[in-house]
Amino acid sequence: MENTLIRSDPCPDCGSEMLWTQNVWPAAATTDAAYRCVNGHLLDPSTTRQCPECGVHDTRLIDDVEGRQSFRCSRCSASFTIPR
Repeated sequence: MENTLIRSDPCPDCGSEMLWTQNVWPAAATTDAAYRCVNGHLLDPSTTRQCPECGVHDTRLIDDVEGRQSFRCSRCSASFTIPR
């Protein structure tokens, strides 16, 4: 079985594997889940969203136009759009 917590794309900073991790992205007075690599680099959670089809966060931001963001899931290939 494939590990759904591992992002299919490597870390854009160092090329290491990225793991979906709770409470690592500082946002105002709280922290949010985000992808983090073994070297501590974080992937901004606004660039990935939970897929409505399969539930994983391994998605890619395809487009960001006029207040709407379009994503494609790297696991199930579903495409979806959400308000920014």
